Amino acid sequence: MTGIQEETLRGFAIGLTHVGRVREQNEDTYFVDEQKGVFAVMDGAGGLCDGAMASGLVREALTSLTNPRSGEDLLEQFESRLIVAKDRIERASESADGAPMGTTIAALLTFKRNFACLWAGDSRVYRLRDSRLEQLTTDHTEAQELVDQNVLTVEEARTFARRHVITRAIGSGLDLELELVSGNLRPGDRFLLCSDGLTGHLEDPVIGTFLMNGASRLAAQSLINGALEEGGSDNVTVVIVDIDRQTGAEGTFNR
Repeated sequence: MTGIQEETLRGFAIGLTHVGRVREQNEDTYFVDEQKGVFAVMDGAGGLCDGAMASGLVREALTSLTNPRSGEDLLEQFESRLIVAKDRIERASESADGAPMGTTIAALLTFKRNFACLWAGDSRVYRLRDSRLEQLTTDHTEAQELVDQNVLTVEEARTFARRHVITRAIGSGLDLELELVSGNLRPGDRFLLCSDGLTGHLEDPVIGTFLMNGASRLAAQSLINGALEEGGSDNVTVVIVDIDRQTGAEGTFNR
């Protein structure tokens, strides 16, 4: 008798980053490990000392991830690496006479037929499914808090003077608070992870149009070019993850 195997889905990714047209240093970075199902974008927090070091320390910590046994194992490994990164950022801050360091993170974890998004700050994760773009993350910013309180409209928040002030990050002097959403993967799903250097210039309908056109590398380059053409006032980073089929067993994410 032939056994029935559960469909397993895997993400195939492309990542691109650009310093932009104004900044001299790129404080963004990204991490891609298709085999382990881990994808992340980090943006060194603007206004803090050496954001490039902070984002780089998170990326470095993620390189020690091992092949997960389950979705729960992957989640635990990921969170433990961020704890290690936070500790290293705090030690680096102390070596810099206590100057604060920090970074945002937006991450996508995939295991079998399921995914989890974890984030802190204003880097984002989007999903394009059946030609419909959905923002899976919610910005941790002062502007978003005011929108949630109906003090500002979404349109007003885009030009709010303190729109870049984040309320969560991985950094010195800050509690490590990650928000999480999870769900099921479908063949053909396309995820976008990006820093605010993209979303500060391109609105969601434009982002969706770029994502629907072409292979992942072409879409990623088009997004970068779009942000640069609109001014490129910040570092801009994108990771596109396309979901395809493999064979295996189903797994879930539990905290």
